[in-house]
Amino acid sequence: MSNLPTIVRKEIDDSHYYWVDGVFMPSVTRILDEAAPKEYGLLNWFKNNTPEDIEATSNAAKKKGTAVHDACEQLLNGIEIRLADYPVESKKLIARFYDWYKLYQPKNYQTEQTVASVSNKFAGTLDFIGELNGKKVLIDFKTNKSAVYFSNKLQIMAYKHAYEEMYEEKIDECYILRLGSQHKAGYEFKLIDDVTFDDFLNIYETYLRMHGGIIPEPPTVEAYPETLKLEIISLKK
Repeated sequence: MSNLPTIVRKEIDDSHYYWVDGVFMPSVTRILDEAAPKEYGLLNWFKNNTPEDIEATSNAAKKKGTAVHDACEQLLNGIEIRLADYPVESKKLIARFYDWYKLYQPKNYQTEQTVASVSNKFAGTLDFIGELNGKKVLIDFKTNKSAVYFSNKLQIMAYKHAYEEMYEEKIDECYILRLGSQHKAGYEFKLIDDVTFDDFLNIYETYLRMHGGIIPEPPTVEAYPETLKLEIISLKK
């Protein structure tokens, strides 16, 4: 394990960007957002809403998803949270995660672990890697109401490959825990076994072709001062 790559994750404009041993590599989510095919229901939603409505809804969903992910991470790390501090919709999802944990009792886990495939040049952050029923499992948390999307499945296959490449340890099973579902339990815990890493690589190839066959440069980080103050000049008459 002494040859593990050094992964630096930076937050730029509410998005994650990764440098691996000093080299910029695109995130799995960035690759899929740009190049993966969109589900019919999502395309239909795009067609029937204005760009302003789409942006507002997407931003709200992203904000809710981030808050729920952060709450789940805190709970997994033994930190007590105040449900009263969350809006009703987020509160429901967090409570469903709590129910899932109490039922499945995972062990020996880690959260928010960064991984990278140096050979394929991509990186990402795992929601959960640990043991479930004696097996090593990878779990990705989702908060959407609609379904487990094809891109969600590709995402976890990419994470699986990156983890196995870095640590030379086999992951037995991959799951998506969808907290926004209408299932009787209040969540969907789905085994992902109908896609492969090669399926992700096909999408990655499309992503590279969209950018002229190369990985695009990361965004420029603009630095701003922490405070601003105008010097008011009095004009004498």
